[in-house]
Amino acid sequence: MPYLRFNLQLAIPLTGDVPVGASPKDVVNKLPIELQDKMVDFAREVRRFRKYAVIINEGKDSEEITVIANCHICRHDEGESCDPEVEI
Repeated sequence: MPYLRFNLQLAIPLTGDVPVGASPKDVVNKLPIELQDKMVDFAREVRRFRKYAVIINEGKDSEEITVIANCHICRHDEGESCDPEVEI
């Protein structure tokens, strides 16, 4: 069976101080102003699409985990580790 498969990685700069351990929900106000009111809708749409996603070749040696929707705060530019991933 063919699938429409998405791989999406976005690194959007945050402004100001972001405390370690802050959840992505806590930093919406650190996004560029034009994205702040769209973050909730974006997460909602990702969850909607995720409901239809399947694991390819489930149970087989060639199984592919394709039901993934996570985000995290990346601190690599600061020379530090990323915060833990949070499921969308």
